Amino acid sequence: MAELRVRGTDEVLTDAAAIDAFVKGYGLGYERWDISKLHTEEARAMEAQSEQERILKVFADEIAALKERGGYQSADVIALTPETPNLDALLAKFDKEHEHTEDEVRFVVDGRGVFTIHGEDDKVFDVEVHPGDLLVVPQGTWHWFDLCEDKTITCIRVFESKDGWVAHYRA
Repeated sequence: MAELRVRGTDEVLTDAAAIDAFVKGYGLGYERWDISKLHTEEARAMEAQSEQERILKVFADEIAALKERGGYQSADVIALTPETPNLDALLAKFDKEHEHTEDEVRFVVDGRGVFTIHGEDDKVFDVEVHPGDLLVVPQGTWHWFDLCEDKTITCIRVFESKDGWVAHYRA
């Protein structure tokens, strides 16, 4: 389950409803999906050409509902580990404050990462996402992302356009 920490305060939220209510105030979306369905006998037996394809099949209903609600067009799976070639260079694209012209939608399947949000009220807060957490960072929201210490995460990414998102960095 996610953990939200407000920088410069002692405020820490770990309850899903409290996190959802807090981030909604900044236009973000947060919800929990049932990650246990990935580990059922049926899911393990599912035929797929790759682990990424299997993950997309297991969560096909949730992805379809999300696409319909948000007008999203495509979904894929990204998996990062310490063994990922050029991991530091890849992470350097995410760890500087930026915004996008479309929503950044991530559902965590495995591992952990931290989205840091810079609100319009200048409040800065970290949302550490864990397996089962879905976070929607709306277009135009200043933020950055980093992996946790183990540098491991697998996420379903959902996009508005087939081209994916482009970062616009704060000058």
